[in-house]
This record gives sequence, structure tokens and C-alpha cells, in this order.
Amino acid sequence: MRSMTGYGRIEKNIGNYSYTVEIKSLNGKHLNIKTNLPWIYSSLELKVNDLLKKNFKRGSLSVYIDIRLLQPKSIIKIDKPLAKSYYDALNELAQYLHLSDSPSLDLLVKFKEIMRYSIDEEELLVIWEGLEEAVNIAIDKVISVQESEGEKIKGVILEYVEEIEKLTTLIEEKSGEMKEYYKNKLKESLKDLDLNIEYNKERLEYEIALILERGDITEEIDRLKMHTKKFKEVVNSEKESIGQNLDFLAQEMHREFNTIASKSKLKEITAFSLDGRLYVNKIKEQVQNIH
Repeated sequence: MRSMTGYGRIEKNIGNYSYTVEIKSLNGKHLNIKTNLPWIYSSLELKVNDLLKKNFKRGSLSVYIDIRLLQPKSIIKIDKPLAKSYYDALNELAQYLHLSDSPSLDLLVKFKEIMRYSIDEEELLVIWEGLEEAVNIAIDKVISVQESEGEKIKGVILEYVEEIEKLTTLIEEKSGEMKEYYKNKLKESLKDLDLNIEYNKERLEYEIALILERGDITEEIDRLKMHTKKFKEVVNSEKESIGQNLDFLAQEMHREFNTIASKSKLKEITAFSLDGRLYVNKIKEQVQNIH
């Protein structure tokens, strides 16, 4: 099990290039990737994002990439004919305006079309091979941190699930007292009428049965058992992304406790249900950080 928070950084020389890759991962309901790499290598951003998508399904990822040459290599192309055209045009303009200065080199280099970075496809492939290696190393570091944090969260969550199972057992045991409770309540109601009415036992049992049917929580208890069992199975599974599944199961457990609290008239069962909801809320807080 992995958390969504993690960090990984790598600085590595591969071939004629030095690569720096830094990845920060934070909580996020969906996968959101922000990649920052030199604009000259912007064509590689989609490939980087594809690597990230293979390893992360949720979370907010911030990726910083820097690529530098280790040995001087000409990657700047000069468009000499264009430079001469600019120079001639500027010189003509200076003469027309009766300016004494001729166009300077400082002025010419401001025209970005004259000097531009250029990397051929073959060299770009070499750069990508090195970058891919560096990014994968950084990803592995992030995942290692996430797994370490995930184990801590797992221990906490399983403790909460154990408490929910105990409360479910207490609710189930206490639910057996509901028939006697409703029977006594019905008798008290009849006495409060202060009428000389002879009620028969069969009629009383029938009324109790109707009340019990409306307040029956057997199905809710069974579903709670099913949800906690499934929850533990998912937590202990080897699946890479389980956060959304656990969040759904936590919502289902919360719903069952709500229903039990609304159906039951026994104070003890209501109290157990409220405690159960508290533990479910604690689980939901932890689940928000699970990948």
C-alpha cells in the first residue's frame, strides 16, 4: 500500500549530458502532473508524462527537470542570410532617419530568428534515453517513500477497522434485547392509557413483530461485516492503486452505522453506532492520502 506523498531526486551524468530530476507528490483525488523542463526539450514532456502515468494513478505531481551539456557542443544555428537581411534593413533605416550609428550586434541578436537552438532527431533520441533512465530512478525513489508511508497508514487503519469489528459484535449482541425492550415499551404504553383493556398475548406479539420488522438491523450488521472483511482484503492486496476503493467502502460503513442509529431505540446500540461513525471518519481521513 502506498501513500500519495513522496519525494525523489536524482542527479546523474549519462553520456555527454548531466540530468537532474526532482519529483514531488502530494495528495490529489485525481492525477495532476506539472512538468517543468527547459523549453528546448519541451518535445520530450509527453514522454515524461507517459512514464509518470504508468506509475501513478492519483496525486498531484510536480516535476522539475534540468539537462546540461558536459562537453561543449554546437547546438546553436545561425541564419546568416537572415542576419544580413536584418542588418541591411536596419542600416537603410538608419540612413533614412539620418542616424550616425550603424546596427550593432547587440541589436541584431534580439531577433530570435537569427540565432536559434537546434537539436536533430538523432541527438534528441540520445537525450531521451538518458532522461528516461533518470526519470525512472526518481520515480522509484518516490514510490519507495510512498510505500514506507503507506505501511504506517496501513497499521493505523487496520487498528480502526478492528475497533469497528468489535463495535459491530457489540451491536449484534445487544440487538437480541430489542424484542424484550419493545415488549415492555408496548405494555407501558397500554398501561398509560389507563383503560381497563384486556389485551391478549397473541395481539401483543403481533404488534411487537411489526415494530421489530421496522427496526430490524440484521441486514445492516451483515453488511458491516462484509464491508470490514472486504476492506481488510483490499488493504492487504498487492494492487497499486486502492485509495478510491477504500474510500467507497468507508462511505458504505458510515451509511450502515447511520441506518442502525436511526432504526434502533436502544441507547447502547445508538452509542455503539456513533462510536463506529467516529472510527469510520478517522479511516476516511487516512484514506485521503492513499494512492
